[in-house]
Amino acid sequence: MKCQNLVDDYLLWLRDRIKVVDIDEHCEITTPFLDRHNDHLQIYVTPTNGGLRISDDSYILSDLKSCGCNIDTQSRKRILETLLNGFGVRHKNDELYIEASENTFPQKKHSLLQAMLAVNDMFMTAKPWVATLFLEDVANFFDEHEVRYTPNVEFTGKTGFTHKFDFVIPKSKERPERLLRAINDPAKASVSSTLFAWEDTKNVRPPDSQCYVLLNDMNKKINQDLISAFQEYRVRPILWSERQDNIPELAL
Repeated sequence: MKCQNLVDDYLLWLRDRIKVVDIDEHCEITTPFLDRHNDHLQIYVTPTNGGLRISDDSYILSDLKSCGCNIDTQSRKRILETLLNGFGVRHKNDELYIEASENTFPQKKHSLLQAMLAVNDMFMTAKPWVATLFLEDVANFFDEHEVRYTPNVEFTGKTGFTHKFDFVIPKSKERPERLLRAINDPAKASVSSTLFAWEDTKNVRPPDSQCYVLLNDMNKKINQDLISAFQEYRVRPILWSERQDNIPELAL
């Protein structure tokens, strides 16, 4: 199986499952990406003076608040800002939005959707057992065990899309470069987006680069099918509960 076929199939899947409806001066776009309720994410495009405004119509943050996840602590506010800044997305009165031109619309739309999925994942901060966001936990774990890393790194893949990886562990004498995503709530959507990001990115990275995923299994058991999907495409899954056993692999 050729990797290019995977990229082509993913783009065809995206194209076939996007629905567009005109509502007055707005354009409603229903995407194939699912939130934690298994509802399709929707975005709205509005013409502005000389450009376009792409918005989630306040859905993501309002939904989090309705489920008890208020962005009301300094830690959560800081993480929200970090997540949004990483995608170039702004927020005002619970609305997530991004400004675009017709030329930059595809990438800006892609960035907003990635930001919506990332912020949607913050719902897990409402769970009692969570002291900090999973990304903070991973960074603290790396710091504690002297794992060298660079956070929030973006690469432009073969398709021209930009993909963000939560951490990059640079090459050492013992190990090649490792691109890593920390997935707080593993599901089919996160598997698909990560595999696409890796398949689209790996050909523009050194040939021995590797991809890792840290899967948070502290609140639920990870479906073996998800783990197998990563392994099939040579992405190394590490369960958060087994992180101590993998310190040498990450730290070297």
